[in-house]
Amino acid sequence: MIEPKNVPLWDALPSVPGYPHGTAWSVWGPNDQLGALNMLTPSIVLSGLAEARTGERYQLDWSMDKPLLPGRRRTMDHKVICSDGPQWWGCDDEIHINTQSSSQWDGFKHCATKEGVLYGGFKLEEVRSGKETMRNGTHHWVEAGGLAGRGVLLDWARWRTLTGQSLPAAFTDHNVPVSELTAVAKYQGTELRPGDVLFVRFGFTQWYDGASDTERKWAFRENGGKWLGVEAGEETKRWIWDHHFAAVVADNPAFEQCGPGLGAGDGLHHWLLPLAGIPIGEMFYLEKLAQACERQKKWSFFFTSAPLNIPGGVASTPNAIAVL
Repeated sequence: MIEPKNVPLWDALPSVPGYPHGTAWSVWGPNDQLGALNMLTPSIVLSGLAEARTGERYQLDWSMDKPLLPGRRRTMDHKVICSDGPQWWGCDDEIHINTQSSSQWDGFKHCATKEGVLYGGFKLEEVRSGKETMRNGTHHWVEAGGLAGRGVLLDWARWRTLTGQSLPAAFTDHNVPVSELTAVAKYQGTELRPGDVLFVRFGFTQWYDGASDTERKWAFRENGGKWLGVEAGEETKRWIWDHHFAAVVADNPAFEQCGPGLGAGDGLHHWLLPLAGIPIGEMFYLEKLAQACERQKKWSFFFTSAPLNIPGGVASTPNAIAVL
């Protein structure tokens, strides 16, 4: 574990020979499996607990059968199995899911650099060949106690609306610069602290729940993979790193903007996961939480998440709760 105050700023990050600036492997130490989650120290967790004032709680997992058209990933299969005796009366159920088809944590096996390198210098080929199955698995997060600490919500969709700006459609390639995220924090009066888990609401799940099946199908299958999100680039990397967030989360499919215009390996995924070691949460359900934050005029909360304990896991449902 590393207290956030001891983590170097972007300009002071030590270089890793052969890799771009912003590669943080040496910060977290050799053979590390937690990345920025190392900053969830007991003191950070306790400061997060202090954010719980009213006891209102909100689970942040979207329904596991959404979205119904998740692109290349399969939708959940759910089967209820019942018995009417003679020795047992009742039901079991079975599910078959892709762990990234709905609300999810992207683990460190999920995304490699375009050279095929995963977090810590681990080679993608070692996973593909079956030579290494446990390294970078999400079970290491479980063994560390899961995720717990202070969460902060930047309700970008609300800010756009209340400041008289248009709200771009969820399925556009609109870039959100970090200057706007800073403006949202100022508008809300929300302090961003080292060790926070950052949440950004773009309004994706709200759009989905109000869209027709035809609109959903077009957005997922025919729009060229465009989704609005945080702008990729060094300014964004510096902003995320220098705030020392333990993880970043959004209600959209990728956190960053997706679509044409990004070169192969240039998205934030290719820095956050393999080089910086910062977990990404996607398609979290933030609507009820956002409404509660609006009522209380408070956008910080205690956050906890218990990833699935799957040895060698690539990703996980978040099983996440915010307590205001």
